[in-house]
Amino acid sequence: MKIPLLLLFWSLNFLVFSARAVISPFLPIIEDELVISHGVAGSIFSFLSIGYTISLFVSGLVSPRIGYKRSILLGFAILTISFFSLKYATTYCSLAAVSLFIGLGAGMYLPSAIPLLTSIFGYGNWGKVISIHQTGAPFSLFSMPLLAAIALSVFQWRTFFLGMSGVCLMALLSFWAFAPNPDFHKKKEAPLSHLLRRREFWIMVIFWITAAATFMGVYNVIPLFLVKERGMDPGLANTIFGFSRTGGFVVSVAAGFLVDRYGVKRILFIVFLMIGFFTLGVALVHNFALLLTMLILQATFSPGFFPIGLVTISKLTDLNERSMFTGATIAIGTLIGAGVAPMFLGAVADVWNFQIGILMLGALTTLSCLLVKGLGEI
Repeated sequence: MKIPLLLLFWSLNFLVFSARAVISPFLPIIEDELVISHGVAGSIFSFLSIGYTISLFVSGLVSPRIGYKRSILLGFAILTISFFSLKYATTYCSLAAVSLFIGLGAGMYLPSAIPLLTSIFGYGNWGKVISIHQTGAPFSLFSMPLLAAIALSVFQWRTFFLGMSGVCLMALLSFWAFAPNPDFHKKKEAPLSHLLRRREFWIMVIFWITAAATFMGVYNVIPLFLVKERGMDPGLANTIFGFSRTGGFVVSVAAGFLVDRYGVKRILFIVFLMIGFFTLGVALVHNFALLLTMLILQATFSPGFFPIGLVTISKLTDLNERSMFTGATIAIGTLIGAGVAPMFLGAVADVWNFQIGILMLGALTTLSCLLVKGLGEI
Protein backbone atom coordinates (compact mmCIF):
# COMPACT_ATOMS: atom_id res chain seq x y z
CA MET A 1 0.00 0.00 0.00
CA LYS A 2 2.91 2.38 0.59
CA ILE A 3 4.36 2.10 -2.94
CA PRO A 4 1.35 3.74 -4.68
CA LEU A 5 1.46 6.45 -2.02
CA LEU A 6 5.15 7.08 -2.74
CA LEU A 7 4.32 7.31 -6.45
CA LEU A 8 1.63 9.87 -5.68
CA PHE A 9 4.12 11.98 -3.72
CA TRP A 10 6.62 11.56 -6.57
CA SER A 11 4.05 12.92 -9.04
CA LEU A 12 3.38 15.93 -6.86
CA ASN A 13 7.10 16.65 -6.52
CA PHE A 14 7.49 16.35 -10.30
CA LEU A 15 4.73 18.91 -10.87
CA VAL A 16 6.04 21.30 -8.23
CA PHE A 17 9.50 21.28 -9.76
CA SER A 18 8.06 21.52 -13.26
CA ALA A 19 6.20 24.63 -12.13
CA ARG A 20 9.53 26.24 -11.28
CA ALA A 21 11.32 24.96 -14.39
CA VAL A 22 8.75 25.27 -17.16
CA ILE A 23 9.35 28.95 -17.98
CA SER A 24 13.05 28.47 -18.72
CA PRO A 25 12.72 26.56 -22.05
CA PHE A 26 10.45 29.31 -23.36
CA LEU A 27 12.69 32.14 -22.12
CA PRO A 28 14.42 32.94 -25.46
CA ILE A 29 11.02 33.39 -27.09
CA ILE A 30 9.65 35.38 -24.14
CA GLU A 31 12.75 37.59 -24.20
CA ASP A 32 12.26 38.38 -27.90
CA GLU A 33 8.49 38.83 -27.62
CA LEU A 34 8.72 41.24 -24.67
CA VAL A 35 11.92 42.90 -25.99
CA ILE A 36 13.86 42.62 -22.74
CA SER A 37 17.54 42.06 -21.89
CA HIS A 38 19.17 38.94 -20.47
CA GLY A 39 19.26 40.50 -17.02
CA VAL A 40 15.58 41.48 -17.06
CA ALA A 41 14.63 38.04 -18.39
CA GLY A 42 16.60 36.43 -15.57
CA SER A 43 14.75 38.59 -13.04
CA ILE A 44 11.56 36.67 -13.82
CA PHE A 45 13.02 33.83 -11.79
CA SER A 46 13.69 36.26 -8.95
CA PHE A 47 9.94 36.90 -8.66
CA LEU A 48 9.28 33.17 -8.77
CA SER A 49 11.89 32.60 -6.08
CA ILE A 50 10.54 35.42 -3.90
CA GLY A 51 7.11 33.78 -3.94
CA TYR A 52 8.69 30.38 -3.34
CA THR A 53 10.72 31.73 -0.42
CA ILE A 54 7.76 33.42 1.25
CA SER A 55 5.69 30.28 0.84
CA LEU A 56 8.42 28.03 2.28
CA PHE A 57 8.71 30.19 5.40
CA VAL A 58 4.95 30.40 5.85
CA SER A 59 4.42 26.71 5.18
CA GLY A 60 7.15 25.69 7.63
CA LEU A 61 5.47 27.72 10.37
CA VAL A 62 1.80 27.21 9.53
CA SER A 63 1.49 23.68 8.13
CA PRO A 64 1.94 21.97 11.55
CA ARG A 65 -1.07 24.01 12.70
CA ILE A 66 -3.45 23.62 9.75
CA GLY A 67 -2.26 20.14 8.72
CA TYR A 68 0.28 19.03 6.14
CA LYS A 69 -2.34 17.70 3.74
CA ARG A 70 -4.28 20.97 3.70
CA SER A 71 -1.07 22.91 3.04
CA ILE A 72 -0.26 20.79 -0.02
CA LEU A 73 -3.83 21.08 -1.32
CA LEU A 74 -3.71 24.87 -0.95
CA GLY A 75 -0.43 25.01 -2.86
CA PHE A 76 -1.79 23.05 -5.81
CA ALA A 77 -4.91 25.20 -5.92
CA ILE A 78 -2.66 28.26 -6.28
CA LEU A 79 -0.62 26.53 -9.02
CA THR A 80 -3.77 25.61 -10.95
CA ILE A 81 -5.01 29.20 -11.01
CA SER A 82 -1.55 30.65 -11.71
CA PHE A 83 -0.87 28.49 -14.77
CA PHE A 84 -4.29 29.31 -16.15
CA SER A 85 -3.48 33.02 -15.73
CA LEU A 86 -0.04 32.70 -17.32
CA LYS A 87 -1.59 32.22 -20.76
CA TYR A 88 -2.89 35.78 -20.52
CA ALA A 89 0.28 37.45 -19.20
CA THR A 90 1.21 39.73 -22.10
CA THR A 91 3.60 42.17 -20.39
CA TYR A 92 6.71 41.81 -18.28
CA CYS A 93 4.87 43.05 -15.17
CA SER A 94 2.01 40.58 -15.56
CA LEU A 95 4.44 37.72 -16.24
CA ALA A 96 6.44 38.67 -13.14
CA ALA A 97 3.26 38.79 -11.02
CA VAL A 98 2.11 35.35 -12.19
CA SER A 99 5.61 33.97 -11.59
CA LEU A 100 5.39 35.25 -8.01
CA PHE A 101 2.17 33.26 -7.46
CA ILE A 102 3.64 30.16 -9.09
CA GLY A 103 6.40 30.37 -6.49
CA LEU A 104 3.83 30.80 -3.71
CA GLY A 105 2.01 27.65 -4.80
CA ALA A 106 5.13 25.57 -5.31
CA GLY A 107 6.64 26.45 -1.93
CA MET A 108 3.76 24.92 0.03
CA TYR A 109 4.74 21.37 -0.90
CA LEU A 110 8.13 20.28 0.42
CA PRO A 111 7.94 21.48 4.08
CA SER A 112 4.76 19.40 4.39
CA ALA A 113 5.84 16.44 2.25
CA ILE A 114 9.05 15.63 4.16
CA PRO A 115 7.36 15.25 7.60
CA LEU A 116 4.67 13.11 5.94
CA LEU A 117 7.19 10.86 4.19
CA THR A 118 9.41 10.43 7.25
CA SER A 119 6.36 9.48 9.31
CA ILE A 120 4.92 7.03 6.78
CA PHE A 121 8.24 5.25 6.11
CA GLY A 122 10.75 3.86 8.62
CA TYR A 123 13.98 5.62 9.68
CA GLY A 124 16.20 3.04 7.99
CA ASN A 125 14.54 3.70 4.62
CA TRP A 126 14.60 7.50 4.64
CA GLY A 127 17.52 7.71 2.22
CA LYS A 128 15.87 5.41 -0.30
CA VAL A 129 12.39 6.93 0.00
CA ILE A 130 13.52 10.55 -0.16
CA SER A 131 15.92 9.86 -3.03
CA ILE A 132 13.18 8.17 -5.07
CA HIS A 133 10.82 11.03 -4.23
CA GLN A 134 13.41 13.59 -5.33
CA THR A 135 13.87 12.00 -8.77
CA GLY A 136 10.75 13.94 -9.69
CA ALA A 137 12.98 17.02 -9.92
CA PRO A 138 15.53 15.76 -12.50
CA PHE A 139 12.72 14.08 -14.44
CA SER A 140 10.96 17.43 -14.73
CA LEU A 141 14.18 19.08 -15.92
CA PHE A 142 14.58 16.31 -18.49
CA SER A 143 11.02 16.39 -19.73
CA MET A 144 10.18 20.11 -19.72
CA PRO A 145 12.67 21.17 -22.45
CA LEU A 146 11.59 18.22 -24.62
CA LEU A 147 7.91 18.98 -24.10
CA ALA A 148 8.63 22.63 -24.87
CA ALA A 149 10.37 21.71 -28.13
CA ILE A 150 7.38 19.55 -29.14
CA ALA A 151 4.87 22.18 -28.05
CA LEU A 152 6.55 24.97 -30.02
CA SER A 153 6.24 22.92 -33.21
CA VAL A 154 2.48 22.45 -32.68
CA PHE A 155 0.98 25.53 -31.04
CA GLN A 156 1.69 28.89 -29.38
CA TRP A 157 3.81 28.77 -26.23
CA ARG A 158 1.06 30.25 -24.07
CA THR A 159 -1.29 27.35 -24.79
CA PHE A 160 1.16 24.99 -23.10
CA PHE A 161 0.36 26.52 -19.73
CA LEU A 162 -3.35 25.71 -19.97
CA GLY A 163 -2.35 22.06 -20.03
CA MET A 164 -0.16 22.58 -16.96
CA SER A 165 -3.16 24.09 -15.17
CA GLY A 166 -5.30 21.04 -15.94
CA VAL A 167 -2.61 18.60 -14.77
CA CYS A 168 -2.21 20.48 -11.48
CA LEU A 169 -5.97 20.32 -10.94
CA MET A 170 -5.96 16.53 -11.45
CA ALA A 171 -3.07 16.19 -9.00
CA LEU A 172 -4.95 18.24 -6.42
CA LEU A 173 -8.03 15.99 -6.67
CA SER A 174 -5.93 12.79 -6.51
CA PHE A 175 -4.05 13.92 -3.40
CA TRP A 176 -7.27 15.02 -1.72
CA ALA A 177 -8.84 11.61 -2.37
CA PHE A 178 -5.97 9.21 -1.56
CA ALA A 179 -3.36 10.86 0.70
CA PRO A 180 -3.43 10.32 4.49
CA ASN A 181 -3.96 13.22 6.85
CA PRO A 182 -1.99 12.54 10.07
CA ASP A 183 -2.82 14.85 12.94
CA PHE A 184 0.59 16.41 13.63
CA HIS A 185 -0.51 19.94 14.43
CA LYS A 186 -1.02 19.22 18.13
CA LYS A 187 2.67 18.55 18.67
CA LYS A 188 4.70 21.22 20.44
CA GLU A 189 6.81 23.16 17.97
CA ALA A 190 10.41 24.23 18.44
CA PRO A 191 10.83 28.04 18.50
CA LEU A 192 12.31 29.73 15.44
CA SER A 193 14.97 31.41 17.58
CA HIS A 194 16.31 27.99 18.58
CA LEU A 195 16.60 27.04 14.93
CA LEU A 196 18.48 30.21 14.01
CA ARG A 197 21.07 29.59 16.74
CA ARG A 198 22.06 26.18 15.35
CA ARG A 199 25.35 26.04 13.42
CA GLU A 200 24.06 23.09 11.37
CA PHE A 201 21.16 25.19 10.11
CA TRP A 202 23.43 27.82 8.56
CA ILE A 203 25.72 25.19 7.07
CA MET A 204 22.72 23.59 5.38
CA VAL A 205 21.61 27.02 4.16
CA ILE A 206 25.00 27.57 2.49
CA PHE A 207 24.84 24.10 0.95
CA TRP A 208 21.36 24.77 -0.38
CA ILE A 209 22.36 28.15 -1.86
CA THR A 210 25.26 26.73 -3.83
CA ALA A 211 23.37 23.59 -4.85
CA ALA A 212 20.32 25.55 -6.00
CA ALA A 213 22.53 27.96 -7.94
CA THR A 214 24.34 25.16 -9.79
CA PHE A 215 21.12 23.20 -10.33
CA MET A 216 18.28 25.68 -10.97
CA GLY A 217 20.39 28.83 -11.46
CA VAL A 218 22.47 27.27 -14.22
CA TYR A 219 19.42 25.43 -15.59
CA ASN A 220 17.49 28.66 -16.03
CA VAL A 221 20.20 30.38 -18.10
CA ILE A 222 21.61 27.45 -20.11
CA PRO A 223 19.04 27.89 -22.96
CA LEU A 224 20.14 31.52 -23.31
CA PHE A 225 23.80 30.47 -23.06
CA LEU A 226 23.42 27.89 -25.83
CA VAL A 227 21.25 30.06 -28.10
CA LYS A 228 22.78 33.51 -27.62
CA GLU A 229 26.48 32.67 -27.07
CA ARG A 230 26.90 29.31 -28.80
CA GLY A 231 24.56 30.16 -31.71
CA MET A 232 22.29 27.10 -31.48
CA ASP A 233 18.74 26.93 -32.81
CA PRO A 234 16.24 27.14 -29.87
CA GLY A 235 14.71 23.76 -30.74
CA LEU A 236 18.12 22.06 -30.92
CA ALA A 237 19.27 23.77 -27.73
CA ASN A 238 16.20 22.60 -25.79
CA THR A 239 16.54 19.06 -27.14
CA ILE A 240 20.23 18.85 -26.18
CA PHE A 241 19.46 20.53 -22.88
CA GLY A 242 16.68 18.06 -22.08
CA PHE A 243 18.71 14.95 -22.88
CA SER A 244 21.60 16.29 -20.80
CA ARG A 245 19.41 15.92 -17.68
CA THR A 246 18.80 12.17 -18.01
CA GLY A 247 21.63 11.07 -15.71
CA GLY A 248 20.16 12.92 -12.74
CA PHE A 249 17.76 10.06 -12.07
CA VAL A 250 20.60 7.62 -11.47
CA VAL A 251 22.55 9.89 -9.13
CA SER A 252 19.45 10.95 -7.17
CA VAL A 253 18.45 7.34 -6.48
CA ALA A 254 22.00 6.10 -5.91
CA ALA A 255 22.67 8.94 -3.47
CA GLY A 256 19.85 7.80 -1.20
CA PHE A 257 21.02 4.19 -1.13
CA LEU A 258 24.63 5.24 -0.53
CA VAL A 259 23.62 7.57 2.30
CA ASP A 260 21.80 4.73 4.06
CA ARG A 261 24.95 2.60 3.72
CA TYR A 262 27.89 5.02 4.16
CA GLY A 263 26.42 8.05 5.95
CA VAL A 264 25.49 11.51 4.77
CA LYS A 265 28.76 13.38 5.35
CA ARG A 266 30.98 11.25 3.13
CA ILE A 267 28.52 11.18 0.22
CA LEU A 268 27.73 14.89 0.62
CA PHE A 269 31.41 15.82 0.27
CA ILE A 270 31.90 13.71 -2.87
CA VAL A 271 28.75 14.97 -4.58
CA PHE A 272 29.57 18.64 -3.93
CA LEU A 273 33.09 18.19 -5.23
CA MET A 274 31.77 16.65 -8.45
CA ILE A 275 29.12 19.36 -8.92
CA GLY A 276 31.70 22.12 -8.60
CA PHE A 277 34.19 20.43 -10.93
CA PHE A 278 31.70 19.84 -13.75
CA THR A 279 30.19 23.33 -13.40
CA LEU A 280 33.69 24.68 -13.99
CA GLY A 281 33.87 22.39 -17.03
CA VAL A 282 30.69 23.85 -18.56
CA ALA A 283 32.26 27.30 -18.40
CA LEU A 284 35.72 26.37 -19.65
CA VAL A 285 35.19 24.01 -22.61
CA HIS A 286 34.35 25.20 -26.14
CA ASN A 287 34.42 22.03 -28.23
CA PHE A 288 30.83 20.89 -28.90
CA ALA A 289 31.42 17.29 -27.83
CA LEU A 290 33.20 18.35 -24.62
CA LEU A 291 30.51 20.93 -23.87
CA LEU A 292 27.80 18.31 -24.25
CA THR A 293 29.79 15.99 -21.98
CA MET A 294 30.18 18.66 -19.30
CA LEU A 295 26.47 19.56 -19.53
CA ILE A 296 25.54 15.91 -19.04
CA LEU A 297 27.91 15.39 -16.10
CA GLN A 298 26.99 18.68 -14.43
CA ALA A 299 23.28 17.92 -14.81
CA THR A 300 23.85 14.36 -13.63
CA PHE A 301 25.53 15.26 -10.32
CA SER A 302 23.77 18.55 -9.48
CA PRO A 303 20.45 16.97 -8.38
CA GLY A 304 22.35 14.47 -6.22
CA PHE A 305 22.61 16.95 -3.37
CA PHE A 306 18.90 17.43 -2.72
CA PRO A 307 17.91 13.96 -1.45
CA ILE A 308 21.10 13.93 0.64
CA GLY A 309 20.27 17.39 1.96
CA LEU A 310 16.73 16.38 2.94
CA VAL A 311 17.95 13.21 4.65
CA THR A 312 20.55 15.30 6.50
CA ILE A 313 17.86 17.74 7.66
CA SER A 314 15.64 14.86 8.77
CA LYS A 315 18.48 13.34 10.83
CA LEU A 316 19.42 16.71 12.34
CA THR A 317 15.87 17.43 13.55
CA ASP A 318 12.98 16.08 15.59
CA LEU A 319 9.55 15.81 14.01
CA ASN A 320 8.33 18.96 15.75
CA GLU A 321 11.00 21.14 14.08
CA ARG A 322 11.48 19.24 10.80
CA SER A 323 8.97 21.26 8.79
CA MET A 324 10.34 24.59 10.02
CA PHE A 325 13.99 23.55 9.43
CA THR A 326 13.14 22.28 5.95
CA GLY A 327 11.12 25.33 4.98
CA ALA A 328 13.61 27.90 6.28
CA THR A 329 16.65 26.16 4.75
CA ILE A 330 15.09 25.76 1.33
CA ALA A 331 13.58 29.25 1.46
CA ILE A 332 16.88 31.04 1.98
CA GLY A 333 18.76 28.70 -0.34
CA THR A 334 16.24 29.03 -3.14
CA LEU A 335 15.86 32.79 -2.84
CA ILE A 336 19.58 33.28 -3.40
CA GLY A 337 20.49 30.17 -5.37
CA ALA A 338 17.54 29.97 -7.76
CA GLY A 339 16.41 33.61 -7.59
CA VAL A 340 19.44 35.86 -7.36
CA ALA A 341 21.80 33.53 -9.23
CA PRO A 342 19.99 33.61 -12.64
CA MET A 343 19.71 37.40 -12.44
CA PHE A 344 23.39 37.61 -11.47
CA LEU A 345 24.41 35.30 -14.32
CA GLY A 346 22.27 37.31 -16.74
CA ALA A 347 23.76 40.60 -15.53
CA VAL A 348 27.30 39.22 -15.85
CA ALA A 349 26.41 38.07 -19.39
CA ASP A 350 25.18 41.57 -20.27
CA VAL A 351 28.55 43.02 -19.21
CA TRP A 352 30.87 40.12 -20.20
CA ASN A 353 29.38 36.68 -20.94
CA PHE A 354 27.71 33.69 -19.29
CA GLN A 355 31.02 31.83 -19.18
CA ILE A 356 32.47 34.12 -16.50
CA GLY A 357 29.43 33.84 -14.25
CA ILE A 358 29.26 30.05 -14.49
CA LEU A 359 33.01 29.86 -13.80
CA MET A 360 32.64 31.87 -10.58
CA LEU A 361 29.73 29.70 -9.47
CA GLY A 362 31.70 26.50 -10.09
CA ALA A 363 34.61 27.72 -7.98
CA LEU A 364 32.31 28.69 -5.09
CA THR A 365 30.56 25.31 -5.17
CA THR A 366 33.85 23.40 -5.12
CA LEU A 367 35.05 25.30 -2.03
CA SER A 368 31.76 24.82 -0.15
CA CYS A 369 32.33 21.06 0.19
CA LEU A 370 34.79 21.86 3.00
CA LEU A 371 31.86 22.81 5.27
CA VAL A 372 30.79 19.17 5.60
CA LYS A 373 33.03 18.80 8.66
CA GLY A 374 30.86 21.30 10.57
CA LEU A 375 27.81 19.04 10.60
CA GLY A 376 29.12 16.95 13.50
CA GLU A 377 28.19 13.30 14.02
CA ILE A 378 25.08 12.28 12.06
